[in-house]
Amino acid sequence: MADKGSSQNRHSSKRGVPSVAAASIQSVCAYLESQNYSLDEWRERHSLSRDDIMAPDGRFQLTVLHDVLDHAVAVTKNPSVGLLIGAVISTSSMGVIGHILFNNRTLGEALTQYVRLAALVNEGLAVELEVDDGEAIVSFDYIQPELYHAVNIDRMLVQTVARAKKYVSEQVYMTRVGFHHPEPESRAAYVDYFDCPLNFSEPRSYIAFEEKFLDFELPQRNPYLHQALSRQVESLLSRLRQRRSLSARVRHLVNGRLSQGEFDAEAIASELCVSRHTLYRRLKAEGNSFHDIIESARRDKAVAYLRKNKYALSEIAFLLGFSELSAFSRAFKRWTGQSPASYRRSNGSGAGRA
Repeated sequence: MADKGSSQNRHSSKRGVPSVAAASIQSVCAYLESQNYSLDEWRERHSLSRDDIMAPDGRFQLTVLHDVLDHAVAVTKNPSVGLLIGAVISTSSMGVIGHILFNNRTLGEALTQYVRLAALVNEGLAVELEVDDGEAIVSFDYIQPELYHAVNIDRMLVQTVARAKKYVSEQVYMTRVGFHHPEPESRAAYVDYFDCPLNFSEPRSYIAFEEKFLDFELPQRNPYLHQALSRQVESLLSRLRQRRSLSARVRHLVNGRLSQGEFDAEAIASELCVSRHTLYRRLKAEGNSFHDIIESARRDKAVAYLRKNKYALSEIAFLLGFSELSAFSRAFKRWTGQSPASYRRSNGSGAGRA
């Protein structure tokens, strides 16, 4: 019989499949057990014992988390069960990353570290923090779009908001929340958890709040615990970075260069410590290309800017690195079949700017 370590390895080491920390699966199992739902059939399907699941340092394939969430939907007959699972907040069930984050000095420092350590929680997600016009936005984007799982995003967004209120301040409130998946029939269930405007079919899932909350000091911080736990996870982070998809790393570097309009493959390859030829070859092996990554990054940002209605079209063109508005308009029509102005009228949140 396999021991716990080998079982965890079997469920987390398949090449190309992102892994997640066991704490995510534990939270789903804990909720189902608290509601007297059986996990026997699900555990048997994955050859997992209860000890396998509860191992504090365990890691599993992301698809195992998705499967237990699908099991939760099936047994509860509730497609919004991810909201219920995410709302259950317990210090004892919080993973090591959660303890690290909430022992930072401020919420801003905690979120900055979360972006850095996000792969330890879910290797399949890219997490970004940006501040724009007095608003802080934390976005969550599946690195492999085909793996996108709406119930997991529901769980994560509710959990993020609930933890902020419990471990930071009840005064923290969201200005808006966005979901990449389409609006569900059970929209009313979402309103109960997010007392703010909700947007669906967004380019990325996100939570947004006033920038001032970034300066909130965390009331339960322990700098000594924070330092000790941070050291503990560094080696694991290093190992995960080595296996993280090259496409995701290139996308991250491209996002930082959008406004410059300079997407030099040679320079990006150098930052990744590979030759340009190796960069192209490895991207092709992942079913991607350097050009497609640039196009995708520009398209997603363009859609986000147009929906926001903050910038004039000429400003968006500049922010995306286009030399002229006409070049941006041609590119956007190629991506979406619509002109930027037409898309803004159909999808923007207000009157928009010319």
